[in-house]
Amino acid sequence: MKCLGLTGGIGSGKSYVSHIFAALGVPVFEADGRAKALYERDQWLMSRLIELLGADVYQNGVWHKEAMAAKIFANKELLSKVNDLVHPAVIRDFLHWKERQQAGTYVLLESAIILETPFASVADKIATVSAPIEVRLARLHHRDHSAAEDAQRRMEKQWSDDMRESKSDFVIHSDGKKPLLPQVLKIHHAMLA
Repeated sequence: MKCLGLTGGIGSGKSYVSHIFAALGVPVFEADGRAKALYERDQWLMSRLIELLGADVYQNGVWHKEAMAAKIFANKELLSKVNDLVHPAVIRDFLHWKERQQAGTYVLLESAIILETPFASVADKIATVSAPIEVRLARLHHRDHSAAEDAQRRMEKQWSDDMRESKSDFVIHSDGKKPLLPQVLKIHHAMLA
């Protein structure tokens, strides 16, 4: 079964596009959500994170996101070490999930950082969802009431649309003007071929 990697910056409309693919019957693996679940159920990952970060990142066996964030976002080396643990765990989870899929000829792997990580190695094709900065800022403000400065800082930590597009097989323009469905259908038919 083939894999389409779907990526895009924060506020690009990536999750909305993945819902369109799901409505077409494509099984969707949302990497962020699965990673969060692995923090609390993957015993190997949990023990490695405790070794690396200390026992306070888990409280009564429950992942303490804020404690972990406080340690890793101030320390790029530590963040890199955590990613070196988490990314392979998510890939293993994805590959097990993919084996269990029965419907269709391809699956979709949604990840904001697919091109910056080993996730790209499991995708046969990559589609990037791109949107103008002002559209993305407005979406983020509407979605989670992010201040423009906070949203801008989050965007600056991610690859630009140009960088993602240059490494992608397909580009979906999510600017609120160009209809999404025809763009998604074109990719869908290409993946079915």
